[in-house]
Amino acid sequence: MGYFNGLQALETPEYLTARLDKLGGPDSYNHYAVGWAHAMNTPYQWTKQVASHWGGTRNATVVHWPKGIKAKGEIRSQFTHVIDVAPTVLEAAGLPPPLAVNGIQQDPIEGTSMLYSFDNALAPEQHDVQYFEIMGNRGLYYKGWSAVTKHYTPWIQAKRPAFDDDVWELYDGSKDWSQANDLAKQMPEKLHELQRQWLIEAARYKVLPWTTGSLKNSTRTCRPAGADQGQEPAPRRRHGTPVGKLRPQRQEQVALRHRRNRGAGEGG
Repeated sequence: MGYFNGLQALETPEYLTARLDKLGGPDSYNHYAVGWAHAMNTPYQWTKQVASHWGGTRNATVVHWPKGIKAKGEIRSQFTHVIDVAPTVLEAAGLPPPLAVNGIQQDPIEGTSMLYSFDNALAPEQHDVQYFEIMGNRGLYYKGWSAVTKHYTPWIQAKRPAFDDDVWELYDGSKDWSQANDLAKQMPEKLHELQRQWLIEAARYKVLPWTTGSLKNSTRTCRPAGADQGQEPAPRRRHGTPVGKLRPQRQEQVALRHRRNRGAGEGG
C-alpha cells in the first residue's frame, strides 16, 4: 500500500527485489502496470480513475433475461449508465422505488430504466445526459456528444493545476465513438454548451464544491438536497450501521461507494 501513502520514491528496484517473494501475496497491493491499463482500454483514451474519457469509464454489459427479452444475441447502442441497473431491475420486477430503507428516507433514483431498449434496438435514447467526475477528472455525455477534461494523471504524484487551467476536449460520438478527433477548436460554442450542462449536472447531484488535488472529492458524503452548508447531514446507514460509527477508513469507503452509485462513476 506504499503507493497510497506517497512512498513511490522508496520503491526502487532494490527495494522491490528484496521483497520479491511477497509480491503477489496478501502483503502486497497487486495491480497491473500503467502500460497494461492503456493496452486493455484500446482504442479508448486513458484508464480507470480518468472519468473524463471513455477509457476510464466505458464497459461492456451483458443483459440476460430469457423470460423477459425476446431478442437474442443483439447489440443495443443507446447510452446506459451503471445507475440505470437498479431502476431496470425494479421496472422488470414491477416494483416501485423504495421511499425509505430501515427508516431512512431515500433520495429519488436518478437512473433510467433500460427496459425500453430490450426489444427495440431503434428505440429513442432515454438516458441522454450524464456527468462524470473523479478527483477533478470530469466529463459530460449529452445526446451523443461528449465534452471532457483530464485534470490529473492518477499515477503521477505532482502538484495539480487550477481547474480553470484544465483544457477541455469535444467529441461527436455519432461519428467518433473512440474520442479520437477533438472538435473543441472548430466548435467552441458546442463545447461551451456542454461545459455549462456539466455545471448544471454537477450542482444538481452535489458534486460541487470540490478542492483541487484532494481525495476529499471522492470520499465526500453526499449532502441531502436543501441542507444548509453549515449543517451536517444525518448519518447514512449501510447494512444497519450508521456511517458515523464506522472506523474512519470504512467511513471513506462507504461514502465513496454511495457517491459513485449516484452517477459519478462508470457508464457505457
